[in-house]
Parts: sequence; structure tokens; C-alpha cells
Amino acid sequence: MRCRWFLFALLLVTLTAFVVSAQPPIQPKDGKYIVPLTVEPVAPARPSLKYTLLPELRERQVGNQIPAFYKCFFEQNYLFHNKESTDKQAKWMEAPLADLAKEKELIGYGGFAVKHANYAARLDTVDWQITQQAKTDGVGLLLPDIQQMRMLAAVLKIRIRGEIARGEFDNAIHSLQTLFALAHTFNDHPTLIGHLVGMALASIALGGVEEFIQQPGAPNLFWALTDLPSPFIDLRKGREGEKLFLTKEYDVLRKAAPVTETDLNALLKNLDGMVGDEPNAKEENAPSVWYKKQAKDKEAVAAAIERLKGFGHKPDDLAKLPPLQVIVMDDFTQYQADLDDFLKWTNVPFWQVPADLAKPKRPGGFGLLLPQYTKVLQAKIRIQQHAALLTTAEGVRAFAAENGGKLPATLDAIKLPLPADPVTGKLFVYEVKDGQAVLRGTAPPGREKEPSFNRVYEITIRK
Repeated sequence: MRCRWFLFALLLVTLTAFVVSAQPPIQPKDGKYIVPLTVEPVAPARPSLKYTLLPELRERQVGNQIPAFYKCFFEQNYLFHNKESTDKQAKWMEAPLADLAKEKELIGYGGFAVKHANYAARLDTVDWQITQQAKTDGVGLLLPDIQQMRMLAAVLKIRIRGEIARGEFDNAIHSLQTLFALAHTFNDHPTLIGHLVGMALASIALGGVEEFIQQPGAPNLFWALTDLPSPFIDLRKGREGEKLFLTKEYDVLRKAAPVTETDLNALLKNLDGMVGDEPNAKEENAPSVWYKKQAKDKEAVAAAIERLKGFGHKPDDLAKLPPLQVIVMDDFTQYQADLDDFLKWTNVPFWQVPADLAKPKRPGGFGLLLPQYTKVLQAKIRIQQHAALLTTAEGVRAFAAENGGKLPATLDAIKLPLPADPVTGKLFVYEVKDGQAVLRGTAPPGREKEPSFNRVYEITIRK
């Protein structure tokens, strides 16, 4: 599947799938996912990092995780592709945990695939080995392995659910480490698509933690959750990868040197093909059509020249270029600037990102290649918020353990370093009523009525 236009569809999947990872599936109510959490009062483990959710260095061996994860699929056609097997997986994903405790097929579920996944997760290097291919193929980069990793995550989640159901907490932690490690490999994927997949897998893993902490006898994972990378997927590699999707042929547009009409038309034909793959694209809106119209407009050409001067091109060099090249160069240069205007917000706290950050609405061709970066940032923050909500819920459990099973009246009463809501930079919204605590975050602007951004925990302390 081609990289660029797959991003649009994957955004929809990532923002809707796996958002309710506790089972059985929770139905949205009034624009929210209301998740009941009935938990025991348990203090954080001692030693504090007795439990971690990513493998520790002392467990790691020399090797690249990526080809090792690929080996999980060797001779595993029945597990991953047989209808009988996948139907069982769908059933076990949704079944209440109580129904899984005596399911004998779930003991050691996944066999070789999970055994090798455990090995892969504990290697010390992550190298997807596709950066050079991205430079060569650009937006045509194929990513056939992404769906396979999602299938492996599903098998791991079922393995985890069986272990949780049987009260095998140490085994469940070990399997959760493997799933989180698989998800985190995508932090090093040089595409935003890879990052979105990593977020989806992290959501599955967090759903496992959500079920884990509700079981009688489950240890408190406050410090394990606090120790996770935050954000889990930081978008750095994918941000840089965005600049690889226009191949070297387009470098001629970076300098004010004449390009032959044949070469320029070849670039436009290629660009037409890329934009033509976008959903709802129309032939009359092809970049080449718009560019040629603009090249006949003297005022448009003059304005383009002025903008190019502002980007450092010399007037004498620009005077030697045909109008069509000037128009195309100008659009390409603006695209580069617009892309940076999106990407510069990658590592800024979300509450400082402009609420109106969106795709520029200007005609042209290169502008159609800009990512829907606001939604990418929102996907990142949703995973970060989910992890922070769970950490805070574990803080509530810790307070109850020290105070005779009582809920804290406010989050300030908890003497632990609680995470802020990454959307607001402040503590989560919290209130206690009738012996139950309600914990929730704040949705990003414009997503207030979408359940995937409105996760609410109703916390009850088990007596």
C-alpha cells in the first residue's frame, strides 16, 4: 500500500479503533466512554521498579528487534490467518475475563509466535532499515509489514488476558512488556504512518493494564506507568520522514536554475499522479492544470517572484526562469515552509499548540501533500492522556491503601508525583460522590463530543 494516501485512512482507524481496550467492549454514552474501575487499595510495589512495562537493560541481548519480530510469523499461518483461529481471537478479545480463567487453550497461547516475540522485545536495537527506501520511493513507499504487527499485537493481548484472568500477574507483566516493546519499535519508524500504528498498539497494551489493575491481588503499577516514555511515541523520526516523501528529482526546485520544459513537465506529471491518489481528487484540480493557468497570469508570476526573493533567491537568477517554473518553484517553496510550520509544534506541550493549527487552504499541488498534522498530534496526546489517567488511578489506589480504603477527596491529597493532563498541563478533573471517584481528562479543542477523546473512569474501592 502506498504510504501517503494510506495515512488518511489510518488516521481514521487509529482515532477510532482500540480506544475502548477494556473488555467486553464499552459503548459510548453522551459522547463519553465511561469505564468502571473497581480496584483494591494497594500501595506501589517495593522495590519501586519491581515491575516495569518495558524490558530492562539487564534482560536485553545484542540484536535488531525488527527482523526478530518478523520471525514470529514463520510457519504460523493457522494462528494468524485461519478463520477458525481468528474467530476464536475475536471471541476471546471480547469475552469477560471470568470466562477466560478456565479456557485451557489460552494457557501458553500463541506458542512459538509469542515465545519469539518475547525474545525480539528483549533485543537492544531497533532499525527498520527503510530510510534509504523512503528516500528512493517517496510517497510510493510500500509498508506491507504494518498489518502483520497489528495481528501479532492481537495475539499478545489475548495471551495477556488469559494470564490476567488466571491471576498470573508476573506472567502478564512479562507479556505486557513484550507488547509495549512491540508498540515502541514504531517510535523509530521513519513515517507518521508507523507512528500511528505504534499508538494503536500502545492503546491495546494500555487496555491490558486497565484490566490488570482491577483484578483481586493485582500489584499497583504506579511507578511502572510513570516510568513509561512520555509521550510514548514522540513523532521525531516520522516528522523527519515527512521530508523524504518528495524524491530527489524535486531538488531542482530548490534553486533558481533553469529546468528544461521536458523535465519540468515530467515532474508535474508525477505530482499529478501523487495528488490524483488522494481521496476525492478531480482531474480539473490537477496541479499541472492550476500551475499553467497561474503561469499565464502576470500578477501571479510577479507575486511568486516576490515571495521567492523573500526566501533568499536572487532577482537576476529568477529573471532567467520561465513563468511556469517560477510558479512551480514558488508553490514548492511555500510547501516546504508550510510543512515546517506544522512540524515545529511536534515537541511543544500540547496546551501551547494553536487550536487552529490546520492544513493551509490554498490552491496548488504541493500543498495537497501536507499531512493532517493536527490529527496526528491529537492521536499522540490521546495515548499520553490514557497512560496518565491510568497512572493517576493507581495513585488513587495508593492513597486508599494508606487511608483505610478511603478515596482521596482531591488529587492534591495524593502524595505521589501525579502526571498532568497533557491536554491542559493541569491535574485531571476529579470528584468524589456517593463513595465513587470520577476521573477524567479534557478533550482537545474540536473533539469535545467524540468518545475516543473522552475517557472517564468511575473508581470504586473494593471492600
